[in-house]
Amino acid sequence: RRQRQMCIRDRCKMETASNIIISILSSIIGGLFTFGGVWLTIKHEQKKERRNYLESIKPYLVVQHLVDLSKSEIQNIKTLSIPNDSAAPLPSLTQTSVVYHWENLVLTNVSNSTGIFAYIKINSSPYAFPTKSPIKPFETFQIIGNLISIFIFSSIESISLGVYDSNFNLYEYPLRFRIEEYTGDPHPKLSCKEKVIKFDAIDCQTYVMKN
Repeated sequence: RRQRQMCIRDRCKMETASNIIISILSSIIGGLFTFGGVWLTIKHEQKKERRNYLESIKPYLVVQHLVDLSKSEIQNIKTLSIPNDSAAPLPSLTQTSVVYHWENLVLTNVSNSTGIFAYIKINSSPYAFPTKSPIKPFETFQIIGNLISIFIFSSIESISLGVYDSNFNLYEYPLRFRIEEYTGDPHPKLSCKEKVIKFDAIDCQTYVMKN
């Protein structure tokens, strides 16, 4: 009988110790989950704050058309030339080659943040502007050019504009464009096909590419 009582007493002690250990482990696990939740919340808020900050300094550009601007607006337009690719060797032109005329691209900064022109990317090839020209809020720039000197491309599938914000975070804005037959006077020294690039819009919804 005494042995039986001792076994019952030992079992009670073991159950008490197990309950204490389970309680401690539960507290630790609960604390870890709470800490993890707080950490995730902090990280989420930090990312949200960064996104909001980047959004507040992000330059937003729109494509303008000269026919829609007033005389005074046209007089205040600043100009920027497309990057010069004259250093690249030009392949021989044939009658089946295509030379693209760059219709003047007019852009207005409609945000409260200054942007800085970085490059024009045609297909997958970027061409850096020799001068990093800033475009201030509500300024209008005209990116001009005559013949686009990229005869190495048989076709133009995409054109993007690289733009920095004031903290030199880089954005790449796709340009919406169409290729049309050139109806102007043919170039006297060209016997190949001539087409013109006409710009319709710019997509500024992209996220920061590099900072």
